[in-house]
Amino acid sequence: MKKYCRYWKKSYLCLLKINRLHNLTTMKDFLKPAGRTLTLLTMLAMGAASAWGDGTPGVSAEKGGACTFSDGVRYSQLVINSRINDFKANTTDAGFGIFSADGTMVTDPKNSKSELDYVPGLVAKAIIEAVDYYKGSDAVDVKPWFYAIQYYANKYDITSNGKNGKSFDDLNAVKLYFCLKSLAADGAFADGQTISGVSNTNSSTVSTADSRLAAALTGIKKANDNYAISASTLEGAAGGWFHKSSYTDQMWCDGQYMGPALLAQMLTEQPANTVTGTAEGDWAMVTRQFTISWNYLWDEDARLLYHAFTADPAGSTAAYWAGVSATAGSEVYHSAEFWGRAEGWYFLALVDVLEQMQLAGLAQSANYATLSAMLQKLAAGIAARQDATTGCWYQLLAHDGSFQATAYNSPSGKSSYRYTDEPVNNYLESSATAIFTATYLKGMRLGLFDTDYTAIAKKAYQGIINKFMVGDGNGGVHLIACCKSAGLGGSNYRDGSAAYYLMGKDTKPTSANPSSSDFYTEGKVFGAFVLAATEYERLFIDGSMGISATTADRKANSNSYDLQGRPASSKTRPFVGIRNGKKVIVK
Repeated sequence: MKKYCRYWKKSYLCLLKINRLHNLTTMKDFLKPAGRTLTLLTMLAMGAASAWGDGTPGVSAEKGGACTFSDGVRYSQLVINSRINDFKANTTDAGFGIFSADGTMVTDPKNSKSELDYVPGLVAKAIIEAVDYYKGSDAVDVKPWFYAIQYYANKYDITSNGKNGKSFDDLNAVKLYFCLKSLAADGAFADGQTISGVSNTNSSTVSTADSRLAAALTGIKKANDNYAISASTLEGAAGGWFHKSSYTDQMWCDGQYMGPALLAQMLTEQPANTVTGTAEGDWAMVTRQFTISWNYLWDEDARLLYHAFTADPAGSTAAYWAGVSATAGSEVYHSAEFWGRAEGWYFLALVDVLEQMQLAGLAQSANYATLSAMLQKLAAGIAARQDATTGCWYQLLAHDGSFQATAYNSPSGKSSYRYTDEPVNNYLESSATAIFTATYLKGMRLGLFDTDYTAIAKKAYQGIINKFMVGDGNGGVHLIACCKSAGLGGSNYRDGSAAYYLMGKDTKPTSANPSSSDFYTEGKVFGAFVLAATEYERLFIDGSMGISATTADRKANSNSYDLQGRPASSKTRPFVGIRNGKKVIVK
């Protein structure tokens, strides 16, 4: 008898962790006669399922086995429930706690970080936005997700580098507080429990969010004051924010998602708090970050953006970059390659900033027109590089799978700065594909494109499942083939050559091989995929909801929907919608 009790208890806890029982939230509920009966019957009906993905169409039960896309599956839920407690930031454990629907933490976090971090912050932002979309839905009980993100947000603070404007990567995580604060302020869920001295009431969550956002704004001010390109270094780039204080005079594609896009959302969420003293000045500052970076990174022939540029090609921080030149009259300021994920962050940043400009009533402004023109060009350039067979995109966008790096002798000549001595082919990369997919889908929802990218987006989304989703051996899934990291310069002498992005020490992709230590889900593809999946599900599973694919199509639409794709009557805060055939801001 004890043996069976242990079996049922273990099975129940597994069900509790993955949120299969929406009404039985604690072991006390289980021990009640009604709860015990319902639980046992459910286990019998499910064959005592041991994990979320069991029985999901197209999901491989084999560890490392390929999955196949199945229409109607809500992959956002599958991936969140599979990986919320078990993913990594590069190579560091970053999983959140697993909570029951009453706010009890049933499994501790696996997060080895001691402060807010870009990667788990991205995942948290994606999950809390999925919570916002699915709250009140019969499709899933999102309360466990909410409490997991609430605890993470209340426990961890911004790094010292972030607060002092030295790293926009360290500020990006605060984006999660916008949606979290809204949910807490609205009382969408009951107060969370105090855990290890961390209060998780709605009021404390709002207070924490306000504190983190204020600190982030201070960080942006310090970056603008202390870590921006000077006119004496390069006049055309004056005022451009360094990617990090240690990357003097450098602007990266990635940084536009981390910095300007964050400030843009701050301007709509808390318009009284600005960097320059006026909202108009701040919007000009946001736009200038894009115009500077665009002017030095955009290649009209390739229709893509280089990863980064330096305003001082003769400077020490860019000394190892491939391709740069300080020769008078023929200077080359940009790095050598078009890296997929960096391109994706810039692409998504444009959509996010244009969304915030709509909310701020700036859709007719010159700044809006400038960024919209960039978006049209970049969207077309990225679409042209989509792999026709899989719908995915390559690590290096200017090359296909036939391109091979045979050696990477980093500038220092040290073999330790590469992860392999074997040739490496360009490969289809999951995080870039997920970011591109999320951006096309969100841009379509907001009516930002002049071209219909429905076919591109659908093919890409299905490609993620077919190419990058594999079984984890427990009924759930992993997302693989994610480049763990990449950058320019720094202690690893990263030169930004094609060989670096394929063989550099920090660029090694996650693996589909279950026996490999690289068989895991990295947070950048996790977060990006959840963003994409939530957009896909509201557009193509729950119906188009009157949201059209292109700007022109939306002009014929007379319905009004909020940013979550729900009828206007369900939202009290300002939102973008369609009314009488025109895009409007409804308050």
